[in-house]
Amino acid sequence: MNRHCVLRFYFLLALVWGGQSVVSAQQPDEMILYNGKIVTLDDHSFQSRVGTIAQAMHIKDGKILHVGTNAQIRAMGGTDTRQMDLKGRTVIPGLILTHEHPWDWNPVEPWVVKKVLTDDIIVTRFLEGSPEENLKAFPGVLAEAVGKAKRGQWIYIVFTAGKNYEWSTAGNGGFGRWGMDPKVFNPLDGKRITKEQLDAAAPNNPVVLRDVFTSMVLNQKAIDEGRKVYTQPDVNPLSGGEQASSLGDPSTFRWFIGDVMLRDYHPQLVELMRLGLEWWAGYGLTAFSSNAYAPSNLAVYGELDRKGQMPIRTMWSWNWRQNYFYSDPYFLYSQALNIGKGTDYVWFGGGRAVTGGGCTMLRPVPSSTLAKVAELQVKDREQQCNYAPDARGAKLLYDWIKAGGRYVGNHTSGDVDVDGIMLTILKASKDAGMTEEEIRAKRHGIDHMVLWPRQDQIENMKKLGILASGDSFEIMQAMPAVFDIYGERGVSQVVPKRRVVEAGIPTSVEIDRAIGSTNFTIFSSGIAPMIERKGWDGKEYGENQRLSRELALKSATYWGAYYLLRENVLGSLEPGKWADFLVLDRDYLTVPENEIRNIHVLMTVVGGKIIHLVPSLARETGMQPSGSQVSLGGPAAQW
Repeated sequence: MNRHCVLRFYFLLALVWGGQSVVSAQQPDEMILYNGKIVTLDDHSFQSRVGTIAQAMHIKDGKILHVGTNAQIRAMGGTDTRQMDLKGRTVIPGLILTHEHPWDWNPVEPWVVKKVLTDDIIVTRFLEGSPEENLKAFPGVLAEAVGKAKRGQWIYIVFTAGKNYEWSTAGNGGFGRWGMDPKVFNPLDGKRITKEQLDAAAPNNPVVLRDVFTSMVLNQKAIDEGRKVYTQPDVNPLSGGEQASSLGDPSTFRWFIGDVMLRDYHPQLVELMRLGLEWWAGYGLTAFSSNAYAPSNLAVYGELDRKGQMPIRTMWSWNWRQNYFYSDPYFLYSQALNIGKGTDYVWFGGGRAVTGGGCTMLRPVPSSTLAKVAELQVKDREQQCNYAPDARGAKLLYDWIKAGGRYVGNHTSGDVDVDGIMLTILKASKDAGMTEEEIRAKRHGIDHMVLWPRQDQIENMKKLGILASGDSFEIMQAMPAVFDIYGERGVSQVVPKRRVVEAGIPTSVEIDRAIGSTNFTIFSSGIAPMIERKGWDGKEYGENQRLSRELALKSATYWGAYYLLRENVLGSLEPGKWADFLVLDRDYLTVPENEIRNIHVLMTVVGGKIIHLVPSLARETGMQPSGSQVSLGGPAAQW
C-alpha cells in the first residue's frame, strides 16, 4: 500500500473513532406506544424468563423514558407527542447479530443492487436457478452484458444460491450439501469458468463473478485493476501470477468490490450500503458486529454516521493487513486503547490475529457413507491448526492480547483451535500482569461455534470470560453432513447453545449469510434453528442442545448487546436505554414453536427513528411506509 493510502486509511479511522454523530437531529421528539405487549427482556438471567411485560412505552429524544400501563404512560404525553395504538401487537428489543457482514452482502442483494448499479454505471446481472442451469445460461448472459457494456466498463455477474439456499455447497466449517447431493456444486470454483474463458469473451472489459457467499472469479483486466489499487501481497493475494483464475484468498472479495470495482463510484457505493442496511433493518436488525474488511468499509460507515444517515448500529473489528500491522507494537497498543470508543452508531470492538482455525479432535465414524468427503474434511482440518503453540497465529494473538487487545471477530470451526486460543489468551494476559477479573472484563469472543465447544472446554471459557458467538445457519446447513461424518458426538458440537447457556456463558447469534436473495429472515434462519435444531434435510439433530424461545430471544438481543460492549444501552427495553425495538405481526411468546420462523417485522425503530414500516401498519397509523424492503418493491411491500 502506498503512503497516500496508509494516511487516508488512518484519517478514516480517526473519523470513525472520534466523529460526532448527528443522528439525534433526525429523531421524532416524542412517541408513546400503547395497547401493546411490550416484552422488555429486563430479566438478564440465564433462565427462560423475559421479565416485565408492559402495555405501553414512552420514548423521547431517541431513548426509552418509561414503560408501564396504558394509563400511566399515556398521561405523560403532550400535545405534540405521537401516540401509536399497537392493538395488542408484540414489541421486542431490536435484534442484534454478531459476526454479520452487511458490507459483504449488500452487493449481492438484488433489489438494492439493481436500484443503484444501473447499466450506465456497471453492467450487473443476476443468475438464479441450479448450478447446472446457471452454467448453461452463463455464456449467453455474459455475451449480452459484453454487448451492452462500453469499452472498459465493469461487468458484474452474481450467482445466487436459491430461495432456500438449496444450492449452497458449504458454510463456515466447510460442511454442507457438497458430497450429499450431486446437483450441488460451486460453479465459481475457478475450474468450470476460468479466467481464460472470461478473457476471451470480454477482452475489453473487467469482469467480476461473485456468488452470495465467498467465491469469486475475475478476468485479467479485473485483476490488473486490483493490482493498481493495492500492490502489497498481504493486501492483494492474487494467486498464480498472470495465470490466476480466481482470487487466492476467499475473503479478498471483501475489499475488491468497494475499493476496486466501485472506487470511481463513491456516491453509488454509499447509497448501496445505506439501502442495504435499511434492508437488514426490515428483518429486524438494529445492531451488528462485523470485521471492517477494507478502507472503503470504514469510509462509508463513517460518512453515513457523520451525516446522521446510518440506519442501524455497528461495532466494527480490525481485519486488515494482519501480517503487517500486528507486528508493530505501537499499532497494537494504540488499537487496544480505542476498544469501546466511537459514536452511538459506529464504535470499535477489537480484532483478530489470523482468520481462525478448524482443527478438531473429532474423527469420522466407521459407518460414514461419505468416506471420501470425510477424508478430505479431516485432512483439511489437520492443516488448519492456526493456534497450535508453535503456530504463527498463536504468536500474533499473544502479542495482541499482551498489548491489551480484545480478541473478537474471528472464524473458528474446530475445538482444538479453541484450546489453543484460550491457552494463548491466558498466557499473554498473565504475562501482561492481568488479574483473572481483568481477563474476564476483556470479553474475548470466539465466533461460529462449528464443532466447539466440547463439554470439557466450558470451565476454561467461563474462567476467561470467553463469549460464544454461534452461527444459527450452520445448524441448518452443516448438521446433516456432520452427523454423517462424525455421528451424534459431532452434531452435539455444532452450535451447542444449551451447553454454554447452562454454564452461564453469554452466547449471541450469527447468520453470516446473504439472505437478501432468499426467502429467509432473521427469525427463520437465526432464531428458529436454535429452537428447532433442524437440518436442511428436515431432520432434527443434537436435540439436547435446543434452547427455549425465551433464551433464543435473549441470545438475539441482550447477549448480542453484551458482545457489542453496549448492554448498558442496548438489548432490552428499559428506561434510559436507546429506543431500538420491533413491532411484530404475531406474538413471539405464544405462537406455536414451528411458526416462530414465520414471524415478520412490521416496524423497526432505531434510536426512536422509524427505519422500516410496512404499508398495512402505516395506513393504520396514518404514517408513510418506509425502508428499502418497502420502497424497492421487496417482500415487505406486500404486507
